[in-house]
Amino acid sequence: MKIPDEDFRYALEIWDFLSVKDRLGKADLIFVLCSHDLRVAEHAVSLYQKNQTKFVLFSGGLNFFTKHVFPNSEAESFAKHAIELGIPKESVIIEPHSTHTGENIQFTKKLISNMGLHFDTITALQKPSMTLRIKLALEKQWPGPIFQIGSPDYSLLDAPHSKINLFMIINEIVGDLDRIIAYPKLGFQNETFIPEGIYFAYHFLISKGYHLHLVTSKMS
Repeated sequence: MKIPDEDFRYALEIWDFLSVKDRLGKADLIFVLCSHDLRVAEHAVSLYQKNQTKFVLFSGGLNFFTKHVFPNSEAESFAKHAIELGIPKESVIIEPHSTHTGENIQFTKKLISNMGLHFDTITALQKPSMTLRIKLALEKQWPGPIFQIGSPDYSLLDAPHSKINLFMIINEIVGDLDRIIAYPKLGFQNETFIPEGIYFAYHFLISKGYHLHLVTSKMS
């Protein structure tokens, strides 16, 4: 389906607001919060091959988007793709049970502890539009390590792929902003300033029908 220009313009404002990126250096661990987009796994492979880490951990079960995309968990699917691209199996850690960002963090912390591992510096990777969310969640839920936040370098226009179209991508980013608004009150992540123009874009897109990934409607 064709997305109206006005819808795309407001979606792009939200995309840019949600996207943060640090300058990435070496880290003890690359922590991949998995999703429907294997380009994040490919970015992890690229960083690994540049000798920027010794371990890559893939975290993710299946959720609203990925239950129709992968036959196995996100983490298993990402790990398989990464190993095919050259990461040695012994450098890969898999957490295949988490279903949302909070569980990605909590289950990964527990897994690392159970394995007797400790990491002082961690590079966390996600899709561009999820990077602000994971930054705020990590600040709240995982004090201690120094985190670097990264993502593959692509635009909103290039975000769709063979399994997810632009309409669903816009639903996803509206839902991600919805969580940034709602989750600090629940103690899931730190609060951040949201400009008035971003609120306007958010309400406009909801009014146009991009409400499939909202969490506030489920909480009310």
